[in-house]
Amino acid sequence: MIEIRELEFHYDKEKPPILKGINLDIQEGEWLTILGRNGSGKSTLARMLNGLLLPSSGEVSVDGLSTTEPEQLWQVREKVAFVFQNPENQFIATSVEDDIAFGPENLGYPREEITKRVERALDLMHLQKIRDKAPHLISGGEKQRVALAGALAMASKYLVLDEPTSMLDPQMRRTVLDSLQFLHSELGMAIIYITNIMEEALLSERIIVLDQGKIARQGTPVEIFADQDWLLSMGLDLPQISQLTGMLTKAGYNQFAGIVDSQQLMEKILCAR
Repeated sequence: MIEIRELEFHYDKEKPPILKGINLDIQEGEWLTILGRNGSGKSTLARMLNGLLLPSSGEVSVDGLSTTEPEQLWQVREKVAFVFQNPENQFIATSVEDDIAFGPENLGYPREEITKRVERALDLMHLQKIRDKAPHLISGGEKQRVALAGALAMASKYLVLDEPTSMLDPQMRRTVLDSLQFLHSELGMAIIYITNIMEEALLSERIIVLDQGKIARQGTPVEIFADQDWLLSMGLDLPQISQLTGMLTKAGYNQFAGIVDSQQLMEKILCAR
């Protein structure tokens, strides 16, 4: 479990904190989405989870390991992988295969174990055909899958993603989301997901909304998207399905209130006929 207690963070001590009073538990195997308007602290909070940034006060711990203890930081980063909006910025090697192998090599795993992990990651992320290509020459969706494969090779328990689909076309976006759903549902990896695309937030089991560096609200997607006026006041959009069910509810069709699943909506429509 990732435990966050009374977290506060300043980039500049002369200015108000970017994060303040954050208390949060992230369970193993859950999908947590972090929402908030630009400047609310989403990316800063994400970078605290594996020690890319350290607390000004308070504590972040991962399975009992503190990010502020230098001797524990590499163990934290082995457990918590991070995928940036543009993963090209985190590629180091000259081929896809070598880049996936970089993490286990850096941790000193035996060559046989590294090869086993890399082959498994290449297979699961469907990257065998491009294993010898240079990472900067492949497509945006493939770059994201290489970053995910790197997390697989590290055997990370937690995967933090900062707007990973914002630079992708719809087809590549769907491919990356399918890969994430596989990692979550089949391999039990916890997903901590930052996005401004509300339809993607519907994939999660829990959502937190940040506002001015604090947790303004948290709950299931149904609970969060039920209060449409509040979300709009937070500067957030609504998923298309929430917009539709909101209009139906206002028109007097209360049986559609709170539905955020398209299949459930279709079933309700068919039952109403």
